Amino acid sequence: MKTRALLLLLLGSAMACAVALAPLAHADDDDKRIRRLQRSGEVLSLDQIFNRARAVKQGRILDADLDEDDGRLVYEIELLDARGRVWEMKLDARTGRLIELEQDD
Repeated sequence: MKTRALLLLLLGSAMACAVALAPLAHADDDDKRIRRLQRSGEVLSLDQIFNRARAVKQGRILDADLDEDDGRLVYEIELLDARGRVWEMKLDARTGRLIELEQDD
């Protein structure tokens, strides 16, 4: 009985670790995908995108994700301005053109 309880405890811990680490594995896959797309010229580099984002709003980049939106690749950027407001913007990943800008609540 003790062995079974210990086994269940270990199994539960292992499952919890796998669930907790799943987003990290997904983040690594995203990073690899972004680098591959940048090398092939399909999307602008993060430096280029960050420069375009800061041309729209000055501030510190908090987060950047590459997503697909209606069949086109889009960088979603979160930026913190000097007044402490967080802005979310979407930029076309191929051209850097601003698609959407809104203040985060």
